[in-house]
This record gives sequence, C-alpha cells and structure tokens, in this order.
Amino acid sequence: MFCEAAALVVLPLAAVPPAHAAETVPLALAVDRLTPGTESREGYQRTSFRHWNE
Repeated sequence: MFCEAAALVVLPLAAVPPAHAAETVPLALAVDRLTPGTESREGYQRTSFRHWNE
C-alpha cells in the first residue's frame, strides 16, 4: 500500500513538461489578432436554462 501511495506522489513529477509557445506576445496584441467568428445558435434551447431570469 505504501509503495502505491509513493508512486502516486512521484508520478506528477515525472510528467512531460508542457511545450513552449512558438511565439510570445503581450495579451493585448494576442487579443487584437483574434478573428471573430459568426454566431451559431445551433443546439441552443432556452428551456435548458430555466434558472436564468431576465
């Protein structure tokens, strides 16, 4: 039992590090680079959100 618990503690330390971004830019510039998409209400059902009040 102790070995299993120790393995669970060490396991996250052995994980592969995340990949680095190809480019690092300030947040404002990154937001400016976003292109807005067209809105789609496909699959939306107002009755699914009964707790919302207007």
